[in-house]
Amino acid sequence: MSLCEIMMDKQPEEKSQAKDNKRPHRLYPSLPNVDRYEICKLDDSIGEKLHEGAEFCHDRLLEDTQLEVSAAKDDARLTAQILILERQREEVISLNKRWAKEYQTMVCYYKQKVQDLKALLHCAFEEGACEARVKPIASCKKLKTLKGKDDTQTGDVDVCSELLAAEKKVQSLHAQNSTLTRRGQHQHEEIKRLNKALEEALLTSAPPGISSETQQDVWKHQAEVYKEDFLTERKDREKLKEKYLELESQFRKARRELRVLKSQVTCTQPPQVVLECTHRVKRPNNQVDPRRERS
Repeated sequence: MSLCEIMMDKQPEEKSQAKDNKRPHRLYPSLPNVDRYEICKLDDSIGEKLHEGAEFCHDRLLEDTQLEVSAAKDDARLTAQILILERQREEVISLNKRWAKEYQTMVCYYKQKVQDLKALLHCAFEEGACEARVKPIASCKKLKTLKGKDDTQTGDVDVCSELLAAEKKVQSLHAQNSTLTRRGQHQHEEIKRLNKALEEALLTSAPPGISSETQQDVWKHQAEVYKEDFLTERKDREKLKEKYLELESQFRKARRELRVLKSQVTCTQPPQVVLECTHRVKRPNNQVDPRRERS
């Protein structure tokens, strides 16, 4: 036999053996072979790694539980703080409302008090003014009555009359001064208005032949006239002011003298009149006074 034939004979034999050795396809898994045990031995490094991994997982679980517990505690603490803050906020709001009401009541009370004090001050001022007006008249009357009783007090009445005359002069000078000041203010305003109107009239209706120099001369002349008027009025005001100051000094002097005289009058007591019976009834020696018998 040739080599090719031998090879051809071996191939179908090998194919038949391979078919016999091929496992059949099953629908369920086959059981392991009980007679044979397979042991898988791990390395030391892998065992250590597994042990470390188990310890790490245990530590991680402990940390997670601790974190959860601490988070729950923090949540409870925060909720308690929130409740406390809400309660404090409500208390603050109620206090603010109460303070606002008290502030409004205090404002109303003090406004009323200020108005009452202003009214009292006004009444006191009016009473003082009335007393200041009435006192000279009353003092004059008292001096007149004292003059009727005692002739030595004639100078007091003269002082009182001088005082009244000085008061009248002061009041008249006050009125004149106020009228003059008002008149001066009105004149000053009128001068300003007339100057403005004159300037506008000269600017609008100035003929072309008149130069600016002539306009300036006219304005200067008007200014001099106004200045003279103002100076005369000022002199009059100064004279009136001097008169007013002089009369005021006289008034103060008379008032001081009146006070001195009043103090002297209060210090000196009026003479007491001694009543004596000049007409006596003559009785006989044996007759007794009936008033003595009653006593």
